[in-house]
Amino acid sequence: MESFLQIAWPVPFGELALKIDPLSLVFLCPVIILLICAGAYGVGYMRPYWGKRPLGAHVGFYLLFALALLLIVTANNVILFLGAWETMTITTFFLIIFSDEKEAVRKAGFLYLIASHCATFCLLIMFFLMAHFAGSMDFTVMSKVGFPLELAGIIFLLALAGFGVKAGFLPLHVWLPYAHPAAPAHISALLSGVAIKMGIYGLCRVLWIVGILPAWCGYMLIIIGVICGVMGVLYALGQHELKKLLAYHSIENIGIITLGLGVGLLGRSYDQPFLAVLGFGGGLLHVINHSLFKGLLFLAAGSVISKTHSGDIDQLGGLAKTMPVTSVLFLVGALSICGLPLFNGFISEFIIFFGLFQGVLALPLLGVIFSVLGIIALALMGALAIACFTKVYGAVFSGQPRSIDSGLEYSKTVDETTSIWMLAPMIILAWLCAWIGLAPKMMSGITFLGGACLARVDLFLIDMSRIYIPLSTTIGIAFLFSGLILGLLVMRRFILGAEPQPVREAWGCGFTRVSVRAQYTASSFARSIIDLVKNILQARQYGAKAGGYFPLRARLASSVRDVSEDMMFRPLLAGLTRLSRKIDARRVLYTQMYLMYIFLFLIFLLVWKLR
Repeated sequence: MESFLQIAWPVPFGELALKIDPLSLVFLCPVIILLICAGAYGVGYMRPYWGKRPLGAHVGFYLLFALALLLIVTANNVILFLGAWETMTITTFFLIIFSDEKEAVRKAGFLYLIASHCATFCLLIMFFLMAHFAGSMDFTVMSKVGFPLELAGIIFLLALAGFGVKAGFLPLHVWLPYAHPAAPAHISALLSGVAIKMGIYGLCRVLWIVGILPAWCGYMLIIIGVICGVMGVLYALGQHELKKLLAYHSIENIGIITLGLGVGLLGRSYDQPFLAVLGFGGGLLHVINHSLFKGLLFLAAGSVISKTHSGDIDQLGGLAKTMPVTSVLFLVGALSICGLPLFNGFISEFIIFFGLFQGVLALPLLGVIFSVLGIIALALMGALAIACFTKVYGAVFSGQPRSIDSGLEYSKTVDETTSIWMLAPMIILAWLCAWIGLAPKMMSGITFLGGACLARVDLFLIDMSRIYIPLSTTIGIAFLFSGLILGLLVMRRFILGAEPQPVREAWGCGFTRVSVRAQYTASSFARSIIDLVKNILQARQYGAKAGGYFPLRARLASSVRDVSEDMMFRPLLAGLTRLSRKIDARRVLYTQMYLMYIFLFLIFLLVWKLR
């Protein structure tokens, strides 16, 4: 099932070669859905800027970004792919720095740009090696060439380095926690929902082209998935800014996707087609699911921030009373990202779990060990994600507004007079999350076709009822259990009657009103978990605890250091800065010399072209 379009063009080594195969189709689904939803949301979100600043450039870059995404997932030629890749990088930069009057936003944009271009350097080397060996820049031609195992391993490592930066693999994720919060909400949804998935798509395309890879590649993907998943959710637990917390959860879910790809690659390496389709199909389904629920969460977070003018979780609270629709939609996204039954995140994680258990039965001893490691890690990710979003939802939407020392008084002014342009996309995404969770066969069938494409097997020769039967049974049990709970709540309402029960204050020894200061904050809720891994996360506390019988005013704050940033990239940046200063001190300051260099380079190009 493939569609081709090939048109000659004058670009050296290139042609306008487009192809839609099952792998492209999987990624086209979230790209198209999220581009439409985020674009509609942006109309309402940008309303306060109408007439105050020109929005034509923002809309233009958005459309170019959309075109680049569509070209990336359909390109069948190296030159076209890299051209679309660089277009996506540059347009994303301009979309991120929309609020360029803020220094933090400019720094986040430039950090993203630098990281992306370093990754592109690795991709250039990788594609050069592939094209040199295959004798063609065409992906289809490359896929028919048998690469030696040594060269295949080098190509795989270059793909991890190049596409891993865009995907947000630890420790190459350094740009991600800064770019997501800096961008407008609808751009953050696209960054997390589809832009980082282009890194996953690029890696999958290389796995498809290089048909035979050493078995250690699958083990490496599982290790990366475990590290990204567990560390991503732990970093998220320690965050106090709403969009930054969601950004770290993107790393966690990229880890889940990579875990599934690792299982699929092991199945392909050890000639286990059912295992390969399970792993690849589960990972690709999580690509779609994560795009939907993370897009929903970022859009809902944007609505909260636009109304309260704050993303600090410790200052928010009580928004379920004033923004009930947004709170319900955020809850749907939270239940989905936690992988709970009846929502889409559960389906893909169940398939990956099933693949890992299948790996225990079908793989050799080393594969069994890695499969058990993946099972433990995936269960831990789910438990920590539940704790994290219990913290977020409880702190942001429950209780009373926390306005300690901030002057943030919004409880009486915030209402849900949100534009339909903002509400409708969130409702559509929430509906899709529930639909896939309740009736997963259609979407999982598409991703299993993509998984079979990656596994290089015929899906119709594999008995997929081995996964559909337990999956349907689990969904049915969960649905019945939920119906039972709902029935008990309705029965309780019927027994107690429709009239509200009188509420009277208990004797409080002269103290009957609880201050908002007595509420749990996001920091205090997560503290017990953070303390267990504080050495790994390099957690810090600032301020002083309250003590004594009559304590004075005290304030305690905490933060989590990104170890890879502080211990790897900041020292590297300092070294490069020192080196550039030394070079700058010795550089030639004559304009004529630079003109001569340009002239010599032009002569070289002329000779090369004439030859």
